[in-house]
Amino acid sequence: MEFDEGRLFAYIDEHRDEYVELLRKYVRQPSLAGTGEGIEDMVRIVIDEFRARGLDVEVCETPGNPVIVATIPGESDKVFGCYHHYDVQPVDPLNEWVDEPFSAAIHDGRIWGRGVCDDKQGLVTHLCCIDAYQHVFGKLPCGVKFIVEGEEEIGSPNLEWFATHHADKLDCDGYNWEGGNRANDKGPLDICIGVKGLLYVEMTCRGAKMDSHSCNAAVVENPAWRLIWALNSIKGPDGRILIDGFYDGVQPVSDVDRAAFAQDGFDAEALKRYLGIDHFIGNAEGDELLAKLHYEPTFNICGFYSGYIAEGSKTVLPAYAQVKCDIRLVAGQDPDRIFSLLRKHLDDNGFADIELTYDSGCFAFRSDPKSDFVQACIRAAERVSGQKVTLNYMNPGTSPMHVFCLDKNIPAAMVGCMSEEANIHAPNEWVDMDDYIDGIKVCSAIMHELGGMR
Repeated sequence: MEFDEGRLFAYIDEHRDEYVELLRKYVRQPSLAGTGEGIEDMVRIVIDEFRARGLDVEVCETPGNPVIVATIPGESDKVFGCYHHYDVQPVDPLNEWVDEPFSAAIHDGRIWGRGVCDDKQGLVTHLCCIDAYQHVFGKLPCGVKFIVEGEEEIGSPNLEWFATHHADKLDCDGYNWEGGNRANDKGPLDICIGVKGLLYVEMTCRGAKMDSHSCNAAVVENPAWRLIWALNSIKGPDGRILIDGFYDGVQPVSDVDRAAFAQDGFDAEALKRYLGIDHFIGNAEGDELLAKLHYEPTFNICGFYSGYIAEGSKTVLPAYAQVKCDIRLVAGQDPDRIFSLLRKHLDDNGFADIELTYDSGCFAFRSDPKSDFVQACIRAAERVSGQKVTLNYMNPGTSPMHVFCLDKNIPAAMVGCMSEEANIHAPNEWVDMDDYIDGIKVCSAIMHELGGMR
């Protein structure tokens, strides 16, 4: 196939409005894995749009929401893998949204809505790549395989089940994982090739059989205080996690990883401005900050609930208290083992009565930065953007890369043009329409690079 990138990009620009409307169609459909709202209708849209572009589609049932596998051949035997998810985060707090969360409103050069960035733009971006290639060249430079799950935002509890029962469907030459970011003000693209792991737990402490008058607080134990004391036993004021064995297997940051900080695009001042803070923990900066951000495990309180928290006052002694925590893990840490250590820690410190629930777990994963696929992503991104990329070896967030990639040694990279300030997981999530169109071009260029590999 004679490749004319200019002609392909011109077609993408000419069909900008069509591609924007396709993304808005996806955003307008709610798809909340936590409640099930809109999932069936979202699955139908994903399947229909794949089939409309000639992809073979298989719906793989799981104990939860289905995984959609869609494939299409290309000129070469190389296969470009695309992992995405069709589910989105909850919209709470609803009162902080400027537009209705599923309206896909357009203003200020942006599309606004829940899931527009995470991850519906990523899914639709790759769909538009295929559409543009088909119309301009009639065929694709390489095969493309989509694996699209519907439970990523609740920890992908059935993705491992899918991978075990459908291991033959995972093979490809590399995965473009969801999407990726670029620096502010149309800056360099950041290619991420690794992610931290995760353990998500809930702890519940119960007291009396019902809420009671707070006059009883002198003689009736308050489960909120008890849960607070348990949390105090887990993490010290210096940030060190106090669970015996927690850091076993965690390796010091290597010289190779420290050298890679020179390629890291993390903008500390931009993050402080975005979050409205004036310092990081321990006033960390420079390489120390990057080492903590990328290679230090964490124990975070996501939310704490007990008693009366509405407006006004109510003198109540709560019957129970509950906390949700995420524990970010690094290489060498096993979420199941950490869960067992946490249970033992509670028991050994006098908190055997506190209920501990395992919500989800995920291992850390990192691709080889010298792999052919990662190098193809770098070449394509730099050619299209005209800027040298930054390379993020280990994202402080989590995605289930290890499920597909670890055993089969398949490289994965997050590549795209989204803003790091797109309010994902927060009210008023958005995507810049110019960045969205640029992302289609970048991913098209990666397909071309992959198709030309031998």
